[in-house]
Amino acid sequence: MGFIIRIAVCDDDKNIAENIHRHVEMKAKQLQGEKLDIFFYKSGLDFLQDIELGATFHIVFMDIEMEEMNGVEAGQILRNRSNGDDIIMIYVSSHDSYFEDLVDVGSFRFIKKPIDEDRLDHVFSKALNQAIKYKNMAEEPSLFFFKVGAEISSVKADEIAYLKNIKRIIEIHVWDNTSKSIILLDHFYSNMDDAMEQLPKGQFVRSERSHIVNLEYVCRMNSDYFTFMDKNSTKIPIGRVHKENAKVAYFKRRSDKYV
Repeated sequence: MGFIIRIAVCDDDKNIAENIHRHVEMKAKQLQGEKLDIFFYKSGLDFLQDIELGATFHIVFMDIEMEEMNGVEAGQILRNRSNGDDIIMIYVSSHDSYFEDLVDVGSFRFIKKPIDEDRLDHVFSKALNQAIKYKNMAEEPSLFFFKVGAEISSVKADEIAYLKNIKRIIEIHVWDNTSKSIILLDHFYSNMDDAMEQLPKGQFVRSERSHIVNLEYVCRMNSDYFTFMDKNSTKIPIGRVHKENAKVAYFKRRSDKYV
């Protein structure tokens, strides 16, 4: 199966929602290797409730004027969530007096009601191209670079199980798929903040001051440590300062895998 692009339409106007739905279905027939899934919400609150439950989207059509919570407020809350900046937001409204607010919330495009079909096609095509571009970048193997002496070496980030810091010497522990074990690959002089900057966001999390963990190889989490899926059930401690962030990252990663 190809990449699934998840689209949300948040609008209390049934005709507008149906119009966007028809256009998405038409565009889906033109794509090869990509699949479009579309979901509908009548309010910003309903949309955010699904987000809280773990729903993820690549493109969101957001009406501005809705009861209970307007689209700008919903967008601001969404942007403040982990990975919220990656979502392509397309705002739809009969008024163009919200431009300043839409700049603040990071709007990708604006479509004025009643919707012009050419404008919709242009904006949605741009959004699709952007979503597919993100997908292609995500599928490229990410390399982690480190310097040992005068030589610069690299390892695939996906192969790193965890990094361990001992007095500014960082050990790279990698996953050995053949033996289903974790082995020490190398060590280098650096700091954990710089190392964390290189690693894919959402996949790696700081569990405590001296450990960075790849959540792909974690099978369980409790209040005190992560347990890895290797044959030795390696355990990495979770520090008090990092506990809440580690918990959010762990459950977010698990929900994304099953979406």
